[in-house]
Amino acid sequence: MEVTIHTLGRLFFLLTCLQIVQASGGRHSHYPDKLSPESALISMLLHRYSKKTEYGRPVYNHSEAVPVRLGLQLIQIMDLDEKDQVLKLNVWSTYEWKDEFLVWDTEDYDGVRDVRLPCNKIWTPDVKLYNFADTRMEERREARCVVYYDGNVTWIPQAIYMSTCALDVTTFPFDKQECQLKFGSWTYNGRQLDLKFLNDRESMITDDYFVENTAWKVLATPAVRNVYKYACCPEPYYDLTFTLVFRRNATFYTYILILPCVLLTSLTLVLFWIPPESPTKMALG
Repeated sequence: MEVTIHTLGRLFFLLTCLQIVQASGGRHSHYPDKLSPESALISMLLHRYSKKTEYGRPVYNHSEAVPVRLGLQLIQIMDLDEKDQVLKLNVWSTYEWKDEFLVWDTEDYDGVRDVRLPCNKIWTPDVKLYNFADTRMEERREARCVVYYDGNVTWIPQAIYMSTCALDVTTFPFDKQECQLKFGSWTYNGRQLDLKFLNDRESMITDDYFVENTAWKVLATPAVRNVYKYACCPEPYYDLTFTLVFRRNATFYTYILILPCVLLTSLTLVLFWIPPESPTKMALG
């Protein structure tokens, strides 16, 4: 009987110590003590991602398309080169997609729900501006990807886009121009990358961040999703075409061109009403 009580006492002591150890260090079981939960999570995601792939599409079933949503926020019309017919815009591009390889349990990492990862370390959609008119190889600035625990990824790079634009100056200086920016995947077809509008918004955003241009006034920014099928290939190809409709501010040209012409024309007509022998006609002429 004494042996049994002694044995039970030892077991109770061991169980108590085990519970204390688990309570103090159990929640840190997924990362070393020298790393914060966020740092350990980033290290784990990048290590696991490099083993899977950073170049293939982020889906386990290769027959499924990756839904990618794109939205544009217009910041400024920087320039419109009428000679070369090139439009230069400052734009914030927002991309959203789901990466099935970047998923984790928040309870394993002290409730961390999102991290920032270098975009060159994970898969990103190869969406390009089709009608670009730039000598640069990359128009977007570097920005990190925000990755959420459920695999959703948000990428908002700043960009300076230079696109071709056919201008019609027949009604100058009261002309209205329409320029298009056509975006689409450079290598994936529609069965591999399904390109859609962000939040189903079929227009370019122009809100409080937009800087007005003194020479041009933006009238509308509609957008449309196009589906193309080519004779060579049975797969569909998607693109998102944003149209920027803007009108020239004619105030400047009114004062320096139109108004002087009207005054000179009026003065010329007045001269015909003045008798030829009048000194006033000689002075005005």
